[in-house]
Amino acid sequence: MADPLSADTLRAALGERPFRSFDEVGSTQDIAHDWALTDPPAPDGAIVIAESQTAGRGRQGRRWYSPPGSALLVSAIYRPALAPEHVQRVTMAAGLALADVLSPLLGDAFALKWPNDGLARGKKVCGILSEATWLGDRLAAVVVGIGLNVRADFSESDLAAVATSLETALGRPVNRVVLLATLLPRLDHWVARAADPTIVAAWRARLGTLGKHVTVYTAPGQFPSPSYSGVAEDVDEAGALLVRLDSGDVRRVLAGDVGLGEDE
Repeated sequence: MADPLSADTLRAALGERPFRSFDEVGSTQDIAHDWALTDPPAPDGAIVIAESQTAGRGRQGRRWYSPPGSALLVSAIYRPALAPEHVQRVTMAAGLALADVLSPLLGDAFALKWPNDGLARGKKVCGILSEATWLGDRLAAVVVGIGLNVRADFSESDLAAVATSLETALGRPVNRVVLLATLLPRLDHWVARAADPTIVAAWRARLGTLGKHVTVYTAPGQFPSPSYSGVAEDVDEAGALLVRLDSGDVRRVLAGDVGLGEDE
């Protein structure tokens, strides 16, 4: 492995940032949640990172495919002062941080997809999972999980049509330690601005979903079901997607999967 995420290489790259690193874990999210609530609790900006996960998860409980040494699998702990209705802005912050790092590498080939994915040439290259921990009505912490495919090979898998890696998209090797050291300051920067409503405009400008014809697949039991289509027109201050139907009505989407139309 050309860029092992060893304790020594991480300490050299991360300076004084607290971290816990593992060869293999069930989920970095779970370890970070526990660390956020220990006594003493993890400080703001502390991270948990692993070479591989056996129970990594994405949004809505999906599994995250990550062979050993193939990805950046990191969960960062933050304690932003946010109202409950604005917690989604932490996901926006993570998306903006990824855009700051990946857009200079990929150019127009990189775009954010609502609500929490990053695409390289239309295929998923990274995902974000932000999970809040509450003590009563007080936000105790938000754990921001980022899974970034760096060198996973999807060419022979059933994910080949929808997933890619950074090295595949670039056609050259990428050092994960350098990538992590570049990403975390941008994540700090944007999370610190999550309470500022201008973050929504910054995120909106990065969303490749807007202006596209989309199909919204709603979760079981949600209305309407099972799906509907329209044009993704905008996002609101809470991060909900506003989809204009053929009827002219605008539907506000807070949860669900969005597929981009073939005419994108």
